[in-house]
Amino acid sequence: MRREAVIRTLLFFLPTLVFIIALTSPGGDYAFRSGPLAEVALGQLPSYVAAEDKTLYLYSSPYGPWLYPKAVEVRLFYPTTVLASSTCGAVGVSSVGEAPGAYPVDLIIPPGFEGECLVNFTHPSGWRDAVRLKVRLVDWYPGSAQRVVITLNGSGWQFVQVGRDGAFYIWERDVGKLPISGCVFVFNKSVLITETLKYAEVVPNVLPPVYAPSDKGVERYGAFVKLQGVEKLYVYDAPCPPAVNVSVPPAPTLRGEMGVVLPGYAGPFFDSPRAEGVRVFKTALREVNYTVATAKSYRVHFYTYSTPVGMWGAVIRYQFGVSTYLTTLVSLYKPLNATGPFRQGVAWLYTDGMSKYWVFSRSSPYYTCNPPCGVPSGWTEPIYVVADPTGTWGGWPAVISVVQESLRPWKT
Repeated sequence: MRREAVIRTLLFFLPTLVFIIALTSPGGDYAFRSGPLAEVALGQLPSYVAAEDKTLYLYSSPYGPWLYPKAVEVRLFYPTTVLASSTCGAVGVSSVGEAPGAYPVDLIIPPGFEGECLVNFTHPSGWRDAVRLKVRLVDWYPGSAQRVVITLNGSGWQFVQVGRDGAFYIWERDVGKLPISGCVFVFNKSVLITETLKYAEVVPNVLPPVYAPSDKGVERYGAFVKLQGVEKLYVYDAPCPPAVNVSVPPAPTLRGEMGVVLPGYAGPFFDSPRAEGVRVFKTALREVNYTVATAKSYRVHFYTYSTPVGMWGAVIRYQFGVSTYLTTLVSLYKPLNATGPFRQGVAWLYTDGMSKYWVFSRSSPYYTCNPPCGVPSGWTEPIYVVADPTGTWGGWPAVISVVQESLRPWKT
């Protein structure tokens, strides 16, 4: 009888014991199944990362943390969680998992870090695994696989823009095409504050196109650089850095002589434009004032813009009608009280005391006719104005070279 009582007791408590073990074990009801608790594998890696077994060869940057999304994958075979940690702060989570499945883990390399680092995954049951990171510091904007190196030669402040289509502008003037587009500018080892502004063709079917700021259109990314001779500007194919608004004055009024002298019943008169509509656009770096104005013999689209560096600029585009008018004076733009224009390199220069007004135009923006000549007809080419109250600006810089570079794995 005593033996039978022991057997009955064991048969009674054995299911309860199994149930308790199943609840308290790391794998729950999977406790009695064979196989590993989890597995750590390499995940999605960019083209500039090399891998060897469970070692990753990564980069860090002086410009900010370098994110490697989904670089590691933890595969759980049981409903549990594993703890995550790193010897260099490369993981932003403390645990991974819950139900069985694959869990991607992002790696974040702190700015300026160089050396070796471990990413550890552990479990209270004693299971553990790790990924080794070997990191090299590089002078490169984090997360970008490509960049363009633009070598410029000039002096003073320059406003540069890169269009979403790769077009490259200096003080709004199209000076070439880049192999890639990007919103991150690095100059003299500093990430520049950038603006974003859309431009659209405001009049269709005109060559060259009549571009103006717009709510819709192609984005341009802009920044200011101060040149002192030959220097390099780096443009990265990366999202725009966090927005920073800079204090800028209102966009200036375009004061000056704009128009032509026409014959009239009471004698010759100056055909000045009258504004029809004005729109104001504000960016992180500028305020832009777009105006459409009309006169008897033409229509003109122009926009002026203020800057945080004490200079301002304008872009002017005329549309003259087809007429037989004769004139003695054509002034596409001449600042009030200024003398000139004088040819200065690729531009025309007006002066007014210390102030200088640089005008890029293929022909003179101001000329007289004796005997009278015909009024221009059709669309003029764009006229670009840069005003420098200090008189120290050296004009548009020269673009010496444009080179595309790609980041490659440092471990081969």
